[in-house]
Amino acid sequence: MRKVATIFAANGAVGAACVEGFLQHDEFDVRILVRSGGSEKSSSGIGTPDAGMKRERWEHWRSRGVELREADMMNHASLIPALTGTDYLVSCAPITATESQYPLIWAAKEAGVGRFVPSEYGFIYDWERSLPTHTVHRTIARQKVFVRQVIELAGLDYTIIPAGLWPEYYMMEPVPVMGDPDKPVAWSIASDIGRIIPHILTHPASRNAVCPIAATAYCSWNELLAVRERLLGRKVSRQQRTKTEWQTCYAARDNGLEQVLMAMGISVSECPDGLALWGNWNATYLPDFKGTPLEDAFPTIIEPFAAQMQHVLSKS
Repeated sequence: MRKVATIFAANGAVGAACVEGFLQHDEFDVRILVRSGGSEKSSSGIGTPDAGMKRERWEHWRSRGVELREADMMNHASLIPALTGTDYLVSCAPITATESQYPLIWAAKEAGVGRFVPSEYGFIYDWERSLPTHTVHRTIARQKVFVRQVIELAGLDYTIIPAGLWPEYYMMEPVPVMGDPDKPVAWSIASDIGRIIPHILTHPASRNAVCPIAATAYCSWNELLAVRERLLGRKVSRQQRTKTEWQTCYAARDNGLEQVLMAMGISVSECPDGLALWGNWNATYLPDFKGTPLEDAFPTIIEPFAAQMQHVLSKS
């Protein structure tokens, strides 16, 4: 029997790739939940299409059988009919809009949605929420915990998908190496996260489970940067910091994006051995899934994104 997947916040890199991923699976009908007025938020200010690009993308998806359902995200009377008939509701809301998921949860319960996938594509927040230093990122982790508790309170099935570090956010030089540079880390570019979501949801082990993935690569900082250096033909400037240095850098930043990045460095440096902030669930349960090779990801995705980030931060 065909299932219906509804994607919220489909205009970002994860959301758009998630739509494409579901379209590759014949057993799914795909819907997009569109905010009334079409407004979107972005975590970084990078990559969100303008209104014209959105309409063009939506028309392209419509031509391939995708249904668009518009709703007022703060109005349950609008959300419930928009979600009726949904088997899987996948939220791709950015980190800056975690709170936008609360109305979805109650509406999903009332609409009879089968499973809710909250937007949690970062660290394993079960550990991060308890780390000692107060940062904006620890606050977000605690928010994610509360979102999950509300999902469980509503009686909805769920799938939580931590995805480790997004390499496109960390390649501005000097590269801020976090933690032991020789220990494996989960790396997931945004588009690979979107692509892998349908594969995760069709696996029986994903129901009411936390599935920490490495959608692109599972390797150390040194291994990742060795690939970059080979492609660039030069050494990449890098910087390692102690926990105290991360805390000092964090305190000196007043830009939201920079603070989030510095806060991640604090989380990595404070996490005790044995309580990893990432995992490689897909290596066990989805061994046939192939992320974008780093040799392709660097020139086509990571380097252009890093250049845009540098430009955005230089203007802030």
